[in-house]
Amino acid sequence: MKLTSQQIDQLYLFTRNHYVEWYDLQSELVDHLANAIETQWQGNPELTFEEVLNKEFGKFGVFGFMDVVEEKQKFLGRKYCKLIWKYYKEFFSLPKFILTIALIYGLYTFINLFESPEDIFRATYFFVLIVSFALFLKARKELKQRQKRTARKWLFEDNTSSTNILLLFILGLNIYNSIFSVLKVNHWQKEYSIIASSVLVLIGLFLFVQYKIIPQKVSEELAKSYPEYYLEKP
Repeated sequence: MKLTSQQIDQLYLFTRNHYVEWYDLQSELVDHLANAIETQWQGNPELTFEEVLNKEFGKFGVFGFMDVVEEKQKFLGRKYCKLIWKYYKEFFSLPKFILTIALIYGLYTFINLFESPEDIFRATYFFVLIVSFALFLKARKELKQRQKRTARKWLFEDNTSSTNILLLFILGLNIYNSIFSVLKVNHWQKEYSIIASSVLVLIGLFLFVQYKIIPQKVSEELAKSYPEYYLEKP
């Protein structure tokens, strides 16, 4: 016995009512539940749809779908970090490596044009962080607007959007504290300009990967499994 389209819709409603708000995860759970229900009906055709559904849902334990959501978030978090690292590494191989070195040298020259290069580094560093936070807010606003317009959320998008700003600020503040803890003991020297320039360029490249490359790759990943995803994009 096969499920009807109405029963499939009921399964989507069932997952939403049990706190699964993301369409990609809803689809996985609906597919799992539908297969399990049809398998159960092969041996027990007298059971009703609701009876089999409740029986299958009971197999998820007292927390229902929450454990599934948590595991999926961890999996997508690891996948997101691998995507970032994959495209970030490209800047350390030819021909992008030449561009990276040129950017570092250009910034190094700029910093040393001033009498207080450490102040220029500090100002530039916080400017980069402010820009990154502005980009994060813009991306989140656009995501929320699309979610409201389509009445559909995607776990991979939500997961990456909330993770990237956390990664950036933890990384950025640790680097900043490390550099200026050294400056408390030593005066600014020319080699510090090289380090500072390298840090700023590498953070800039990290931002470029996060906000320019990764969103497109995440969209492609979602579209492979969910063709309707691209239909929602403006």
